[in-house]
Amino acid sequence: MGARPPFLSDSDRDRILLAIAELCAERGYEALGVDEIAARAEVSSERFRELFADEEAAALAAIDEILAAIIQTAAKLYSPDRSEAESYLDGIKALLEMMAAAPAIAYTAYISARQMMPPRLTDRRESGARMLAVMLERLLDYSTLETQPRGAARAAIGGAEAVVRREVARGCTAELPKLLPDFIYSATIPFLGQKEALRLARATRSRLAEEP
Repeated sequence: MGARPPFLSDSDRDRILLAIAELCAERGYEALGVDEIAARAEVSSERFRELFADEEAAALAAIDEILAAIIQTAAKLYSPDRSEAESYLDGIKALLEMMAAAPAIAYTAYISARQMMPPRLTDRRESGARMLAVMLERLLDYSTLETQPRGAARAAIGGAEAVVRREVARGCTAELPKLLPDFIYSATIPFLGQKEALRLARATRSRLAEEP
């Protein structure tokens, strides 16, 4: 198995979830089988069935874990001592770094969950996207624009997801953190205007250049 992301333990259950993510990235959800998943996770098929009713139940659990990790990573970086924009910068940076460090998890979250899995699993992914959009709408409190575009937050999330899917599909997941300035610009421009969005993007680019 590949490197284990920090939100998964070395338990039988979490090894199964990581195995599902890896196999989805390699072969697609429809090709999953209990015996193959169990072998990758280094557990018996009987142990798999003790923990999950079937492949779909295990895949749903994997999506749950990934969505929870994404939302918790973003949420925990909020601080009353920083502006919403600064919190978003750190939150998006942490999310991109998490995906870059675990390509199979990124593939499951942004490609398998959208294109290959049953509607029940796709609905779970959408609920996570809606929650992130609600968090993004907090930038409205900082806006100086005369009119506020409806649906801007969901559109920004959708645009960001499209870019992530493209990079993951191209096998460039490790390069995602380098796109942080672009994500910051597209996320903040509907709320803060072009001037402030450009300033934040430039500041983010400078910050990345200073990192080792």
